[in-house]
Amino acid sequence: MDAHHHLWDRPGSRYLEAELREDITQAGGVAATIYVQCRSFYAADGPEAFRPVAEVAFAAQLAAQAQAAGGPRLCAAIVGGADLCLGDQVAPVLEAMQQAGAGRFRGIRNPLAWHPDPAIRSSPILPPPGRMADRRFREGVTWLGRLGLTLDIWAYQTQLAEVFSLAAAFPNVSIVLDHLGGRLGEAQDQSWRAELLALSRLPNTYLKLGGLGMPVAGYRFHEAPVPPSSRALAEAWRAPIMACIEMFGPDRCMFESNFPVDKGMFGYVTLWNAFKHLTERLTRSERNALFGGTASRVYDLAL
Repeated sequence: MDAHHHLWDRPGSRYLEAELREDITQAGGVAATIYVQCRSFYAADGPEAFRPVAEVAFAAQLAAQAQAAGGPRLCAAIVGGADLCLGDQVAPVLEAMQQAGAGRFRGIRNPLAWHPDPAIRSSPILPPPGRMADRRFREGVTWLGRLGLTLDIWAYQTQLAEVFSLAAAFPNVSIVLDHLGGRLGEAQDQSWRAELLALSRLPNTYLKLGGLGMPVAGYRFHEAPVPPSSRALAEAWRAPIMACIEMFGPDRCMFESNFPVDKGMFGYVTLWNAFKHLTERLTRSERNALFGGTASRVYDLAL
């Protein structure tokens, strides 16, 4: 299962059902995918708080079409983008997303990645610092717990103490950390490991393994004259990814593509082959968890 991908049609960048299906067909073995919000296909009018509902509806419609066509279950689960800083007012938005998702809506992700260094940017949306401690944001998270929804978090490693505080305050909410918990390269590896180890002791936290094609992760394969091989990726990523698996365990980790964001560094087939190389020495049950079992359980999917 691809536990994390996006879809969009933007100037100079198109990645929709046809492109995703082509990648999955070439890779083979991807039975289902999880769509994660990326501010695509919002409603052009209406109350601003409800405009992200259209993104959920778009992904749900694509999922229904894919299911009718047979093959991989595209967008089998959907993570939407309701603004949790609405506080208690987010409840009707979440309920609208549940309806729009047609049984596939599973959780929320908000822009949270913030760093004081302007050179560290992974998104055009820069949230204010300290949002995870904001009272209204936490009121919104309370509604996730009431409705049985997950919270995906993309934050940098410098924010992991904030993530810890949030996860500890909401033990009934499954907190899914994207992209190895925002590791910012080998130079900051020691602090990243320490913060991540603390988070791993909270049983409601989970970790997505991927997103290492973004420049903030510290790798520069996209600057090489030829794309990297799957073996090269596996060797470059072995230490941090295996450290994550050791800390959280396979039953709380899941592989993700983060496509099309990571597409500029390597291909979809190369990525999944790299994950296979990385896990060659693990048991079958451990690999089953990493390649689909954990994501299926966390996002309530039957494979």
